[in-house]
Amino acid sequence: MLKLPFKTSPKEFELAIIGNDIIGILELPKYGDISPNERLFIKAANLTDIRIAAVKLAKDIAVKSGNKVIDIYNALTQGDSESLAEYLEEFVTFQDLLEENSSARSLVLATAVIQRLVPDWKLENTGDPNQIHPQLLNLVIEFAKNEEAGWPIEATPITEEDLGNSTPTPEIPTGQKSTGDAEDTGRRKKDLVKEGLVVSQPG
Repeated sequence: MLKLPFKTSPKEFELAIIGNDIIGILELPKYGDISPNERLFIKAANLTDIRIAAVKLAKDIAVKSGNKVIDIYNALTQGDSESLAEYLEEFVTFQDLLEENSSARSLVLATAVIQRLVPDWKLENTGDPNQIHPQLLNLVIEFAKNEEAGWPIEATPITEEDLGNSTPTPEIPTGQKSTGDAEDTGRRKKDLVKEGLVVSQPG
């Protein structure tokens, strides 16, 4: 293998361990992306382009219904059956195509990732339950989709610490009406803070 004359060599790829003793365990190199060669492999699979199929069907329905192509296209791709109530047969057929294409693409994507370990691995090997357990295959597909998406970070819930523990402390009523004197009000608030600090100290 040829090597680039790095001034600083990149870190080695992390290994992701997936599976268990029952379905099998694989160690897959985690690139954080799909490699150019893997993209070429996926493209060479000649999967149906769902966008083109949706446009074609949307145009056909638009001729019959008189509705805008873009509205029908959006209804098809977003699974809006109500907007296409009069064309449920076409809608269901497209949804079947969508599901079949998604399954086929998942197999191709998983195959591309498994080829990191076994370069001669073929699509038919991926679909053979005697060669890879179906549950393990699902984990490989999930891993491959995360690789393709660049492992998006899930949003974490905001905690009180993130907000600086900024829970407002209710003022203790004094029973006295405010005089409107800013200086007097300021002193009273400072006194309340001092009292709170004294109480919270241990011992």
